[in-house]
Amino acid sequence: MAFIYTSQGSGEPPGDYNVVEHAQRYLSAIPGAISGQGGHNQTYTVACVLIQGFALSTEDAWRLLLEYNQRCQPAWTEKELWHKLESAQKADPPAGGKGSMAKGHANSYTSYYPVEEAYQFETFLKACFEPDDIVSIAPGFVPEGSERAIPEHSGVNLFTRDQWMQKSEESSGIHRVFSSKDGLYVRINPVELRSNGTDKSVTSLRHSLIESDKMQKEDQLRILKTSGLPISALIDSGGNSIHAWVKVEAENLQQYHERREKLWASLKGFEIDQANKNPSRYSRCPGGLRGSGTQKLLAVNLGPKSYAEWEEKQSSEPQIQCAADFCLVEEPDPPLLIEGLLYKGSKMIIAGPSKSRKSWNLIDLAIAMSTGESWCGFSTKKSRVLYVNLEIQSFSYRKRIKHVAKGRGIHIQELTNFHTWTLRGQDVEITQLVEKILKHTEASSYDLIIIDPIYKTYGDRQENSNTEMAQVLAALEKLALKAEAAVAIAAHFPKGNVSGRDAMDRISGASVFGRDPDVLLTMTTHEMEDAYTITPIVRDLPPVHEFVVQWNGFRFQRTLAHPGALAGKESSKTHQQMRNSEAGSYRDMFSHMPPLRHSNDPSESQVINYIAKVLDEHGKDPQKAQSTFNMIRNSRRKIIIYDNTQKLWKGSLYDTI
Repeated sequence: MAFIYTSQGSGEPPGDYNVVEHAQRYLSAIPGAISGQGGHNQTYTVACVLIQGFALSTEDAWRLLLEYNQRCQPAWTEKELWHKLESAQKADPPAGGKGSMAKGHANSYTSYYPVEEAYQFETFLKACFEPDDIVSIAPGFVPEGSERAIPEHSGVNLFTRDQWMQKSEESSGIHRVFSSKDGLYVRINPVELRSNGTDKSVTSLRHSLIESDKMQKEDQLRILKTSGLPISALIDSGGNSIHAWVKVEAENLQQYHERREKLWASLKGFEIDQANKNPSRYSRCPGGLRGSGTQKLLAVNLGPKSYAEWEEKQSSEPQIQCAADFCLVEEPDPPLLIEGLLYKGSKMIIAGPSKSRKSWNLIDLAIAMSTGESWCGFSTKKSRVLYVNLEIQSFSYRKRIKHVAKGRGIHIQELTNFHTWTLRGQDVEITQLVEKILKHTEASSYDLIIIDPIYKTYGDRQENSNTEMAQVLAALEKLALKAEAAVAIAAHFPKGNVSGRDAMDRISGASVFGRDPDVLLTMTTHEMEDAYTITPIVRDLPPVHEFVVQWNGFRFQRTLAHPGALAGKESSKTHQQMRNSEAGSYRDMFSHMPPLRHSNDPSESQVINYIAKVLDEHGKDPQKAQSTFNMIRNSRRKIIIYDNTQKLWKGSLYDTI
């Protein structure tokens, strides 16, 4: 017979457990998937939870998935939906067996979706305790004359973790084992069998409890999720606080308090409840009832895997140095992968409106760099490139690569430096994806890693949150540092005309996208058909002037069009009047020209493109760029000169700037 504990404050236990009803309640808490904003992964995850988490029959899972699909934007076709369900049925079952949202399986969901009430207790136990640990649990009750619930006694200290799981399963939930509605408590560390639950009876100094009653719950959750602490579990207490079980893993009580103090000290801006110092402290237990609500498990296994890993991370941080000592070190510039634009180890974002062929442009970049050819008018260093494709189906992606290569006159067999990794439909949350890439690139070094599209990696993060998008960009920075490669991604503009905004403010969502990358290239729609004004913003190199590219059927090429002629901004006539009002001699215009490379092909010549741009800005005919170059290159005029060392043309007064 199942163990049932009746508390002094017990109410009537809930009715019979119905797995389909619980699955419906789970779905009601999840917003409908939005195509283009991680919708494919979200819908697939829902299918996995229904099949693997709830162990529903195919018929029940299909019916609930159809109901969920009505809230998706746009709704998936039945064929697409059925494919997701079939894929979920073929997925590996959870570690605890089908029907279990246990460690190793539930982790895919707990960070992003609510843990279903029927399974959150066992998910929590597996994340925080070992199979033979004695877990101390006590119901809550409100003493007479008080409004605050407390643990009813020193705990039921009789059962191991797995025995508690069995009792919960037999009773259809821990809330039916302890039927108290004044909350359920669990000690943060295992205790001795039949002990009184004091600090002396703790058998493993594994966790410390962090909580705050003085901050808004939203702020608590945000700080804890982004803290980098080694957190085993995050629990919504059902009241005013979030409980964080943080790994301490101490050998004795003295070390426990030393480590706890270090962890607490690292959590800046968090008003920690100072009462939570002892290792036998009670925390709220997931799955327990509290009034009309439930104490809920929010996430498991966040941050480093152990205290030692967290501490090593802290000690490996760069040390503060005196500037005089810092500058004594001679550090060479990293290799320049794209001339005048991108260093190895830097982050680059190409941003543009929807359907502006950003993925095509990234494929062209990968092909150009892998063969050492020019890209959008920039010369490149022949490099090894990894393109992580998260969206385009493999058959279509293959066609695109062939199309661009053929247009460039490159045989497919020449693309030995261009490696692709198609992960469409896989779990690609950014922190997990970075670890996957680092693992798979241990034996192969790359100069450039392209991740496309980046929004697929957000998980449950909100695109408009600077804090959460900074996490994504920090993960990319970690990838660039550890892989010793440049990292490039694409970002999108919001709907509507953005030409009136500053270039770095044209990207949709959080402002960090415009301010974080080392290189930002914005593609703003030009008044010419299939053309875009490229505005380069670079951090570690001299400024690069705006230019225009136009789609030629397989890639973008520079044109001599005026960059300021943006679609929807002002008419060509207005531009012409503006240009005609500007004056300037050739000496004024070109004697400060930065070092640029010249090519016999005008479209590939940085010098010719620069001259055309400057002529256009001063109301002169940009089509005369070649003849102007022939005139100002005359050594007697001393307007521009040739630098034999760099093999570049530059203004005669450039070095005096």
